[in-house]
This record gives sequence, C-alpha cells and structure tokens, in this order.
Amino acid sequence: MSSRKTTGRTPDLVVIGSGVAGLATAVEAAEAGLDVRLLEATDTIGGASVMSGAACFLVDTPLQRSLGITDSVELAMADWQRMGGPAADLEWARRYVADSAREVYQWCVDLGIEWETLGQPEGNSVPRWHIPVGWGRRIIEVLEARARALGVTVRTGVTAEELCHTDGRITGVRTRSEGIGETLATGAVAVCTGGYVGRIETVLKHSAQLRELPRVLAGGAPTAVGLGHDLLEACGAEFTNLDHVWVYPTGTPDPRDRSGTRGLGIRGVTTEIWLNAEGRRFHDESLRGGRSGTEALLDQPGRTAWSVFSAAEAEHVLLIDNEHYGTPAGPDPAAMKQFWTESAYVRTADSPAALAHAAGLPEQAVVQAIGEFNTAVRSDTVHDPLTGRAMAGLTELTGELIAVQLFPMAQKNLGGVHTGPECDVLTVSGEPVEGLYAAGEVAGMAGGRINGRAALEGTMFGPCLYSGRIAGRAAARRAQ
Repeated sequence: MSSRKTTGRTPDLVVIGSGVAGLATAVEAAEAGLDVRLLEATDTIGGASVMSGAACFLVDTPLQRSLGITDSVELAMADWQRMGGPAADLEWARRYVADSAREVYQWCVDLGIEWETLGQPEGNSVPRWHIPVGWGRRIIEVLEARARALGVTVRTGVTAEELCHTDGRITGVRTRSEGIGETLATGAVAVCTGGYVGRIETVLKHSAQLRELPRVLAGGAPTAVGLGHDLLEACGAEFTNLDHVWVYPTGTPDPRDRSGTRGLGIRGVTTEIWLNAEGRRFHDESLRGGRSGTEALLDQPGRTAWSVFSAAEAEHVLLIDNEHYGTPAGPDPAAMKQFWTESAYVRTADSPAALAHAAGLPEQAVVQAIGEFNTAVRSDTVHDPLTGRAMAGLTELTGELIAVQLFPMAQKNLGGVHTGPECDVLTVSGEPVEGLYAAGEVAGMAGGRINGRAALEGTMFGPCLYSGRIAGRAAARRAQ
C-alpha cells in the first residue's frame, strides 16, 4: 500500500525534467541564490538531450567569424521565416537569433564547452549549424556538475503526478517515487519535461495528417511521452501548434521494440540512393531532413522507400533514438551486427537484380537506377543528372549491397504550451499561472511555437537551452 507524506523543506523552485532546458533552468536559478530541487522521472539525468548531437543554430559567432563566414540577425531571420512560415512566432525567433551568440554559444564556452565544427543544413544561407565537442552528453554532464556545485538537489526516479495550484498560483508538486507519494511545497515550478513524440498514440492524437499515413514511427527519446503536457493541461494551460510535428524521412523500425511503433533514424552513409516501390529514384538523397526529404517520401507510393548503399559503408551507419546501437560518438559494432541480422526491414544481396528480388522491387527498374547512378559517378559530372545532387565524394554502388526500408518518423513536436516572454505559462484566458514556468520541447522549444510548421536544423537544442535560462532567471526575479 502506498502512502503520501509532506516534506518539511520548502525549495524556492522545483524543476521537473533534467534535459538541457531543465538543467539550464536549475543552473540559472541557483546562480541567483535560489534553493532549487530538480526532479527526473527516470533513473538517469539528461532525457533526450543526452542522446542528441546537440547541434545548434547560432548566429554571428566567433567560430563563424574565424572561418570567414559573415552572418547576421536579418539573414538568419529571413531563413527562419521562410522555413517556418506564418505559424512561427517571429518575436521569440528574433529574440533567440539576436541572443544566440551570447546566451548559448558564449555561455557554453564559459562553462568549458568547445564548439567544434560548422554545417549548413537545408534552408540556411550560410553555415551556422554549430556542433559541440562531446555532443549533448558533454553539455548535460557539464550542466549537471555545475548545478550540483551550486547546491541544486537532484532527485532521479521521481515522477511528478500533479501540480498543486490555488487561485491561479502554484503551491506545490505531488510526486511519487518507489510507490511513496510526497507533496512538495514550493512557490514556483518549471516544467521542462520534453516532448510527446516518443508515444505514437499521442502523435496521432494531435496530428490528423499523420493519421492518414499507412505507417509512421515514433522517434525521439523513449521518455518523451508528454507527461509534462498532462501536468500543464490540468492547470488550464493553453497549447499551440500541437499538430506541428517534425517528421524525418529516414526512420526504420527498431527490432528491439516489440510494439513495432518505435523507429531508428539512419545516419552516417556517404553514398546512398533512395528507391521507391517502383524501383525508381525520386529525390536528392543529400537533402534527407524533415523538409524536402519528408515531402519527397510522402509523395511516393505507400509513403515508403528503400535506402540502398554498398555493404562497405555498413560500419559507418549510426542509428539514433536508441543508444543500444550507439551514440553520436559512433556505432556499437556488436549491437549493429545484431541490427543487420534481426531487422525485418533490411535486405542484402550481391547484385542489383538480387537486391530487387529480395526487397520485392521491379528488377529492371532497380538495375537501371543503380546503373545510371554508377555511370554518373564514373563520368565525373558535378551534379547528378537525375536529381541535381552534388556528386563530389560519392562512389559507385558495387559489391554486396544493402537496402533498408524507410518510413516517416516523428522526431520533434514543434508546438507546445504557450508561454509569455519570461517563459511564464499562460492559460486559455491569456492569464499567467503565478509561479509556473515552462521551457524546452514541452513549450515548443521556446514560447510555444518558435519554429512554426517546419524547423531549420539546430533550432531545437539551442532554443531549449535558451528558454531554460530565461525561465530560471524569471523564477529568480520573482523570488527576490
């Protein structure tokens, strides 16, 4: 039989969730002198952030300038608005873009985090996709160490079951750990619990367009099940753009998931071609993100395709969303060997014709597609004559071939709880709940809908960290 007790110690701020938003919130509040308690439902710190590559969209940074790259708020905002469309909260976006070099880049540098490389994913006018040394795990380790050094009490294995509120004001949190319930009194709570895309039922509940697909997989962290959304809804919070889900075209079912709903994202292949159910190529395979890549996949018969590459590249394949198979540092060879053997969506063969037969694709079309691609590689042409893809660095598809079946996979929810400029949670009537804050993916990365319907890569981790800092500072000011 479970019981419930009331704690004697009253923290100034309770932070729910230990990803980058939660840790940034806790650090900021503790820096200002608050007594902070951080609660994590699982047994480990970090949530989805610890699995992330942590690449951040950052503007006019020292790294960019050192490489001769000229960037500006106006240029970045033009790219942001073009990608996100009218649904994007451009006020929040401009604020983030203008502050990103100081509030994210430099703050991390001051904490001992180094920004290593730059990239230029689809939709960016210049390279501004910053990758840190050690990826998300390194950032989480540094923030956790800083939080503990500041006296933040970190408790794992504690689930927040309910937010206590009276007359529009937060008074505490009801929690449960190992069957024991506890009422934790506090005057302020920051909900930083991440997203909901780890639960396919919730994804389909919010997104009518995805319900129409034959199959869509759940990506993101397995812990991203929307618990914070439930807590906030019970307080009368307003949500915005919950149907805006960022879907990648490179998901394949996780053979370790018995439900058949969890997906793995495929990365690391240099030379691949995508073949649809008719055995035809249909897209520039280097554009494999959630914008044009997903649009192209969803235009194909059955909303599925096969990624085809040489078996020699298998050792470089990285599967994301389940760290059993590897981390951003690289794949786990033993686990990957298991994947190639156990996946029902992998085919191997020693010729294009045999691969077509194994995958159930038209033989003539597959042989022709691979042959034409190899001819283009041998010709030293600058761009693929079929798709326009840049050919530099690509090699022929020869020897043993591998085909992995691709399905759309929900990776991030771009909408969330609506907050004011200080990350204060707003109700459906537009009034804030006193002492209640939200940051990170539960708040659509920042504010509720900073990205709109589509996102430039890197506009997730960075805004989550940024909104966490804002929430922590706001809680500190309120306590003064």
